[in-house]
Amino acid sequence: MKVGLALSGGGARGFAHLGVLKALEEVGIKVDMISGASAGSVAAAFYSYGYKPEETLKIFENTNILKLVWPAFSVTGLLNIQKTESVYSKYLKEDSFEASQIPIYIAATNLNEGKTEMFHSGSLKQAIMASCCIPFIFDPVKIGEDYYVDGGILNNMPTEILQEKGCDFIIGVNVAPLVKEPNLSGPKRMIERVTVLALSANVMYSSRICDVYIMPQELRKYGTFDFKKSRELFDIGYEHARQLLDSPESEKLQKLLRIAESKSA
Repeated sequence: MKVGLALSGGGARGFAHLGVLKALEEVGIKVDMISGASAGSVAAAFYSYGYKPEETLKIFENTNILKLVWPAFSVTGLLNIQKTESVYSKYLKEDSFEASQIPIYIAATNLNEGKTEMFHSGSLKQAIMASCCIPFIFDPVKIGEDYYVDGGILNNMPTEILQEKGCDFIIGVNVAPLVKEPNLSGPKRMIERVTVLALSANVMYSSRICDVYIMPQELRKYGTFDFKKSRELFDIGYEHARQLLDSPESEKLQKLLRIAESKSA
């Protein structure tokens, strides 16, 4: 059985993906293909390159992401995401999809074409930066002749590509659960709210393809830029996934666990 894993965007809440990955490893579930959008693309890239979840967490705990961006002073965005390339250059040295140990697909939104583009070859660093480029926060990333922004805008949990590539069992992880927003004053909050609603709408569609859908509700109280709470977010993802994996209620999940056990025997 070929297992595919799709990781959603969600800003700092993407640290929860690492906790989920740790839980999957502990019960022996091997991921054969992985896809990601925005923050999910970062977790997917490091995992596909062979970094353990705890190892990736420590890398980013020692890296202040907010200090890696600086004012872009342009009409298209407030910050420039290109400086985060230094982190990826240090740890993803080959900068190649082909160098990954697990096949990986990264979703980004092509502004020129007005559609989702799934990167599977070329520069891994550029694909990650494009996928993480939140509109109105960061300057768009130029790849070739086109400009790209956050992959989550049109496909925040790319499960379809996993189905197309022959995965028999798909696990989707959504780290951006929708919450009620009582304060919509000002254009900034309005833009953020509309963006969140767009992300939630396309995740709802993608989740229908999942055999197992993981969405830790506890993440609702955390924001996009809560990077200092990385360990808390990691633990929430881990605990939620462990509870689900240990639950006898999910027939599909239990079937997958039995297959994983038989392979390791």
